[in-house]
Amino acid sequence: MKKINIAESDIAVLANRLAQTDIPATVTGSNPLAVKVIDCVFSLRTNYYKVLVPRLETFMNNYPDTQRVVDLANLMAGCYPTPYAFVKKELNYNSERKARILQAVVKFVCQIAQKTPNVPEEEALRKWAIQVQPQDYQTLNIKGFGLAGFQYLRMLFGADTTKPDVHIIRFISDIFDRNVSAVESLFLLEAASRRIGLSVRDVDRFIWNRGARSA
Repeated sequence: MKKINIAESDIAVLANRLAQTDIPATVTGSNPLAVKVIDCVFSLRTNYYKVLVPRLETFMNNYPDTQRVVDLANLMAGCYPTPYAFVKKELNYNSERKARILQAVVKFVCQIAQKTPNVPEEEALRKWAIQVQPQDYQTLNIKGFGLAGFQYLRMLFGADTTKPDVHIIRFISDIFDRNVSAVESLFLLEAASRRIGLSVRDVDRFIWNRGARSA
């Protein structure tokens, strides 16, 4: 990921705008880790509330014991001939591309947990999410799963950061009246939020909710 220089004046402008906004604290999601991974992969470029949420709820109702990511991996590999067959049947998605990405992300996450077999999966994934940096998304080398997906995965596992998706980029671009890149959006929002003592995740959620519900 290309290193960029964030102007101090831009951080100050964004921090001032955020300080004037009533941003509520985020309620931490209680979905199982397995469902969080599905959420992460299928939320990208999707109408979240209309399309994804009903599918997640149906999956949780059908598979209440699929809590860990390793449980999801076992379900996919043990009951379906291909990831696509799983995605089509259990999530009602007709997308081989999404199925491929899901399989790759599940495999990656399981490898993280396997490095510390005596540590609960949730704890291992939270530690990973906090320790890695945005640029580490490049190490996954998963086609179709870029910076925004990687950052959202970190957030779902407990990192206080942001994902530079279309809603975040549009919000910041509108403030500066210019096109702002994903990388610039990420670092600007982190720096501005922390400067005024706000959780980056809370700010991200506020901006995302406003954009997603108006889409």
